[in-house]
Amino acid sequence: MAKDAKKTKITGISPKLRFKFPKLNEPDYGTKEFPKPDGEFSTKGVGRLDDPQVQAFIAKWQPLHDDAIKRAEAEFAKLPVATRKKLGKVTVNPLYTELYDEETEEPTGEVEFKFAMQASGTYKSGPKQGKKWRRKPDIFDAKGNKMDPAPSIWGGTIGRVAFEVGTDKEGQPGYFIPGTGAAGLTLRLAAARIIELVSEGSKDASAYGFDEEEEGYEYDPSSVQSNDDASGSDAAGDDAAGDEAGSDNPDF
Repeated sequence: MAKDAKKTKITGISPKLRFKFPKLNEPDYGTKEFPKPDGEFSTKGVGRLDDPQVQAFIAKWQPLHDDAIKRAEAEFAKLPVATRKKLGKVTVNPLYTELYDEETEEPTGEVEFKFAMQASGTYKSGPKQGKKWRRKPDIFDAKGNKMDPAPSIWGGTIGRVAFEVGTDKEGQPGYFIPGTGAAGLTLRLAAARIIELVSEGSKDASAYGFDEEEEGYEYDPSSVQSNDDASGSDAAGDDAAGDEAGSDNPDF
């Protein structure tokens, strides 16, 4: 009997999210306590629940997650009695995590998604059986140009993530791990599109907690004269004045 045709991959693209702990340039191999021997590329993406795009994203993918949990519960019921007694019930890994303020313990209005890609592995069948394979996510700029090599991508970067939904051995979306009872829907990282890059620790005003806009002084780079443009005698005088002011200013 001929084998069934390969099932169509289920893919998607996230709304604009703020990247949190991105590992997109180099694989993460974990820690001594929690190693990831094959390496992993990943990022968490944070968005607001009142963002219509985030709401639409959840509305689209939550039903697949719910179906995966139903299948997991059916599989859980087939486990040996001793295993079911030990585990208690299916442990649901949610599609997203709601974030809370650490001080007030109130919801921040933000949610967090996780996207991950295994960086390497071994072919299990076919002509390359036993050989290692490696991969990495494609990174694009806001215009759709592929960046290779990509710049360092730090937390706070705004972007979109292209992903593939992980499937079980039957080709159904989602997973169930009999040994732990864990179940959920995996969003497998495929590529990232960088809309606003934060790199090498650069930050904007909002990263420090400033409001979006206030009345007052507005910086104009063309109106600023650098010290290099000042005359030698004036520059020396300014330095001396600065030293004197600094010694009297307790905030320096």
